[in-house]
Amino acid sequence: MKILGISVGRKMSNTEILVKEALMGAEEMGAEVELVRLHDLTIKPCSGCNACVIDLFEKAGAGECVIKDDDFAFIDEKIMECDGLILGSPIYEKSPSGILKVLNDRMGPSHDVAFRMIAKKIRHENGVTKGKGPDERAFKPRAASLIAVGGSEWDTLALPMMHLFVQPLQIEVVDKLLVNWVALPAAVVFREDALKRARESGRHVAETMMKPLSEAKYIGEPGLCPICHSKLIEIREGNNNFPAICGICGVRGKLNVIDNKVTFEVAEEEKALSHVLLSGKFAHADELNKISLKPNPKIHELPERLKKYQSYLSYSKPARVST
Repeated sequence: MKILGISVGRKMSNTEILVKEALMGAEEMGAEVELVRLHDLTIKPCSGCNACVIDLFEKAGAGECVIKDDDFAFIDEKIMECDGLILGSPIYEKSPSGILKVLNDRMGPSHDVAFRMIAKKIRHENGVTKGKGPDERAFKPRAASLIAVGGSEWDTLALPMMHLFVQPLQIEVVDKLLVNWVALPAAVVFREDALKRARESGRHVAETMMKPLSEAKYIGEPGLCPICHSKLIEIREGNNNFPAICGICGVRGKLNVIDNKVTFEVAEEEKALSHVLLSGKFAHADELNKISLKPNPKIHELPERLKKYQSYLSYSKPARVST
């Protein structure tokens, strides 16, 4: 059993310390542990070319990215080979470090387990033997702990965005830990409560992977969503029956306030549409196929319609000094 720690923070500062504490806990349970510091890697932004999805579905490939001159393949391999994940990030402007979002974008839909299952099914039905096909390690059960570290309580999007990183990978989040009021470098070493909690979190990830994933238990703060435990709920117009939607897993429901306590009520028939469940991912893929991926009947007009924008303005760029 291998537990991978990914720290998105500075060397030997609060995030890294808590991730290491969690890895120590996992190691106590007999796990093999490894640590990657994301800022040691060069990860280029996703260009939105969709080549990875085309490779997965149309070329019978593994969903490989066309960007080859960075360290994405390295971190991708580490994530694929691990059985459990400890992900830690400092909080900047209520969000995790931006490099995590860059990596999240690069993982993209080509790494979504539902998409990979669909691609695998297509290969089987068509008798395709060429190409690599989806990485089989993507389908193994895995668990994760998320650790967000901030200097205050400006943390609204931190854990939700970290959850969005593991959600396409179908990694079960069994713990979320938010540690605030540690703004100074390495100050968390004086927070015995946080250190103890981080070690417990690492132990729990390792313990979870010793049993069937169906027996996994979530030990973090409950939150509002009964499925992904998010506290981030959005109100949307146009659906009077279920006007509230979880900002992470997308499940719809109703917000109620009883005795000054807010609850998020989700109907049984809606739960299967949560994006943390394979059923919800398959429903989402079906929506994409029927709506946004359906060619416009006027597609032949595209070249002519684009002319208006091709000739409008030139890009402003910084001057480069040649040497």
